[in-house]
Parts: sequence; structure tokens; C-alpha cells
Amino acid sequence: MKNFFKSLLKWIPLSALLFVGFNNCAQPVTEDYDFASTGRIEAEEMDSEKLGIPIALLSAEQTLQSMLNVTNVATAPASVLTEYNTRYGALAAGNDLSMANAPLMLSSTSLAGEVCNSMITNERAMAAADRAFFGSVNFNAGISTMSDDVVKASIRGMARSFWGRNETQDEQVLLLSYKLEFTDALAANARTQAASSANFMTALCSAMLSSLDAITY
Repeated sequence: MKNFFKSLLKWIPLSALLFVGFNNCAQPVTEDYDFASTGRIEAEEMDSEKLGIPIALLSAEQTLQSMLNVTNVATAPASVLTEYNTRYGALAAGNDLSMANAPLMLSSTSLAGEVCNSMITNERAMAAADRAFFGSVNFNAGISTMSDDVVKASIRGMARSFWGRNETQDEQVLLLSYKLEFTDALAANARTQAASSANFMTALCSAMLSSLDAITY
């Protein structure tokens, strides 16, 4: 039943990875934030529950904390906090699924992009054997040398951490097709540049980290 409802909203289009700006009123956040103490899940009565929909949406605070947790980013850097403050007004004020809309999904993608950038920065500084998600990725080479098997390994690691499950065959096909589209959109010389690998993995991570399975429970 839960999978049925999720299939109705499934994925934001991968083209939405072009981060769209919104003029929202942002709620400031400090280094001393404590998201676990909000108690929103227990305290709020959700319309989706009344309707028998077995899905709840992560609130803005919960979304940020979840993204940091599943990517192993221990402390949110300034760039992530700035993005969070900018996107706060479009993220969910509570847990009701009815709050999911296009601005929320796009803002989630933008926030995920900053978190993923921090995650990749952290992993690039590690030995390949110590990485949780990109152990097979050669960040010193361009995307033209990146095999589908390398992408599949990264998808599997992120799916297990972000979604708590393996990716489906359809999801894998969709994400691999995005690699092809991403590569085709680059000029020939750009495909051999090291930055193309990091940029693609950031985009891939952003799509998975902001998908419905990652921002609901």
C-alpha cells in the first residue's frame, strides 16, 4: 500500500536538477540547532493519516538532519546552512504529505545538492577503500572513463543509505540513462576533465537524496 502511494509521486524529473531559485522567507538556523527535540511526528495529527495514506513527509528540520545523517556529513558546513535558510520557506512546515509540491521538491533538490557536494568533498579526501559511496570512482579522471558498473556501485551504496533498500531495476535504468544524458550534454573535451566526474556524482546524489523515498517515512 505504501509503495502504491509513493508510485503516484515517485521521482522529480532529473531535469529539475537545474536548481531553481525561490524568494522565500528563511528561518535562521545556528550551529546549536536541535532537530530531534521538535516532537512534531508525535504531536501533529496529519490529514494524510485521516485519509489512510501510510506516508508522512519530513519537516524542513527533519529533512536537513536526515540528509546529513545518511550522507555521513557530521557537521553542516556554512554552505549547507545558507542553502537551508534560503530554501526553508518552501520546505515542509510539518509532516503532512499534502505539503509536497513542486517548490518543495525543487528546494529539497537544491538543499540535497549542497549536502552531496559536502559528502563528495569528504569522500574525495579519503582512500578509496574507506569511502562509503564512491569507492570505485576515479575523481581524477573524466566521466568518459566512468563505466556503468562504477555508477551502479555508487547507486547501490546511496540507495541503501538514503532509502534503506536496494534500488529497483527501473530506478537503476533511469539513473544510468541520466549518466548518458549528462555525458551527451557535455562538450567532447569536458568529458575528459576530472570535474565532470564530481559534477555528475553530485547530480546523481542530489536526485536520489531528494527523491520521495528519501524525504518521507
